[in-house]
Amino acid sequence: MNGRTNRSFSAPLGVAQGSSSGADQHAPEVEAFWRHGYRIVPQVLDVALVASVRQVLEAHMQRQVAAAAGEMGGHSVAQFVCEPTSGTTSGARALDALSKDTRDTLSGHFSLEARLDRGLWAIPRQPRLRGILQAALRSRDLYMHMPPTARFVLPGNLHAAVPAHQDLSYNRHLTDFITVWVPLVPIDAACGGVAVYEGSGGAPEAPTDPQRDRFWLKDIPVEGYRPVHCEMAVGDVLLLNRRIIHASMPNRSDRTRLSIDLRFFGARDRSHKHHLDMQTWTVIAPPEAV
Repeated sequence: MNGRTNRSFSAPLGVAQGSSSGADQHAPEVEAFWRHGYRIVPQVLDVALVASVRQVLEAHMQRQVAAAAGEMGGHSVAQFVCEPTSGTTSGARALDALSKDTRDTLSGHFSLEARLDRGLWAIPRQPRLRGILQAALRSRDLYMHMPPTARFVLPGNLHAAVPAHQDLSYNRHLTDFITVWVPLVPIDAACGGVAVYEGSGGAPEAPTDPQRDRFWLKDIPVEGYRPVHCEMAVGDVLLLNRRIIHASMPNRSDRTRLSIDLRFFGARDRSHKHHLDMQTWTVIAPPEAV
């Protein structure tokens, strides 16, 4: 791998006050996560609960797609997202002329209203997920960045693929954190999902180009790392540390891909943006917003 090794890296330094006493229960998953920077943990979430969250988001998605089609003069959103319009001058101008809400819909972003829907809180309330996070973060107390990110990828959507990146580049307001990616539909080779670049879990921060390609930061180098597509069942979760390089896989199926990614931190770490105190289930505003 061009001289790069599959580097192991240590667990977070120190133990936060009140760290989880049930850490041994989750030791295999947590140790694998610490070692590789990512881990698929099977059947963490209740499948019926995941289905209820999917229904909440599907209702929001239908409203967004209808609104986008209305702004686009009734044109088919499904057809538009499959055309490489952003790669042409005329296509780029057409995108720029649309409202932010419609551009977000075309790139698979759920609205702020959808992301603030408290129905999504059912996922961080799941006891097994909480136990895994307490062990991985070595903290009894847990916090979640608000709002979580939720995305939908219509079949063949060329504008919804997130290039190779490290989550720390998008989340500089957090000192350290774990991302939990939750698929709301089965993830197979056709539907696509997340590809992680094995061996990059302890990688230093890669320089990023401040210029975006419409929706995303530009790709970071992945030479020497092996991509692994994380195929998952409903109820599984994918843990990612902030340094591991990962990217979206294309949706080549006839199904819409829906997912949520949540960012959690423990008592040692800090955020200067809104976050959810998972002890009291209250949203904490940053000092400048109070």
